[in-house]
Amino acid sequence: MSEDKAKVVILGGGTGGVIVANLLGRKAKKQAEVTLVSKQENVFYEADLPYRIFDKKSLKSMYKPVRNVVNKNVEVLKDEVIGLDLDKNSVALSSGNNLPYDYLVIATGAHYDYDGVPGYKEEAYHYYNEEGINEIRKALDEFVEKGTGGNVVIGIADLPFKCPVAPLEGVFMMEHFLRRKKLRKKTELHYLSPIGSAFSIEKANVHIEKKFAKKNINLHTFFNTETIHPDRKVIESLEGDEIEYDLLIMVPPHRGQGFLQGTPIVDESGWVNVNTKTLQNETYPNVFAIGDAANLPVSKAGSSAHYQAMATAHNLVDVLKGKLDISQVKERYNGHATCLVMTSLTSAMFFDFNYTRPPFGLGYISNRLFYYFKKYQRFLYFYGFLSGRL
Repeated sequence: MSEDKAKVVILGGGTGGVIVANLLGRKAKKQAEVTLVSKQENVFYEADLPYRIFDKKSLKSMYKPVRNVVNKNVEVLKDEVIGLDLDKNSVALSSGNNLPYDYLVIATGAHYDYDGVPGYKEEAYHYYNEEGINEIRKALDEFVEKGTGGNVVIGIADLPFKCPVAPLEGVFMMEHFLRRKKLRKKTELHYLSPIGSAFSIEKANVHIEKKFAKKNINLHTFFNTETIHPDRKVIESLEGDEIEYDLLIMVPPHRGQGFLQGTPIVDESGWVNVNTKTLQNETYPNVFAIGDAANLPVSKAGSSAHYQAMATAHNLVDVLKGKLDISQVKERYNGHATCLVMTSLTSAMFFDFNYTRPPFGLGYISNRLFYYFKKYQRFLYFYGFLSGRL
């Protein structure tokens, strides 16, 4: 590699990191040495996870090796980041190496803090990774085999968390699943929300809560989880409310990655502070953060990371080619996000919104078309979205 090329280091081999790497690898190969650091060998398609609770299929189709989906002009390092020296422009790796950079993109996602709520590890199930899916499948089989029904509680342990529609999808699909298994009349279904509604976007929430009422799903708002009591099978809120459960499914508390803690670029929860439209840190303008790692007023979701990655990559290409100064990059990100929300095992809604525009009217229609689009979106993800061409 040429010594006169700028060094661009991308941390994280998920959606956002891979898209930035691919765009730079194609569009700035003459101007930059691009290195992608990922502690995982595979990139994982997470959008399917809530649905995969209810089938028996292998999750292998949700993985692709990072090296196989990243442009050949990008160096891929399988390593773990353990520290940053922002003043010296250096990344410390668990292998003992230090990786210098001229420009840094942080796309390391969120860390699940299973110790954040007392009793969580002992009692709560979740569907945010393959291990969680396998555990919840077993618990659900036992619940069905028992045949007596009971209280199924689906909730959110803390804010923020990635994919805000995931617990909604979980409760809607659970309702349909219980009807299929002839257990719905024997089961009380509860949804715990830490805010004053089921969903944070009011225009969409109206339609979601109508579905809750129609499907007889009990909505508990302002339920901020404090403790789970395994001995009594009770979940307790900060407000003092208690709900009994027979099966408890909860979004785990999310935090920023450990190596970011204590650095001057993060907030108290470890999320990287960035400009909402340029995705740059204001103190260190050569540092960008995207996806779940960034402290942004938009949902932590794969689609958000997708659009943020596109904006960041195009700004970096212009900087690398001398079209823009790093202090004057364009405000290319407008808060754009899309969500396909499963409303049963065979139907879905589609939301498309940004910082200033709530989900438009079409997004309130729940039908099979959106379900099939979500079902087969995995192909587009691996062969279209990750390339940065879509």
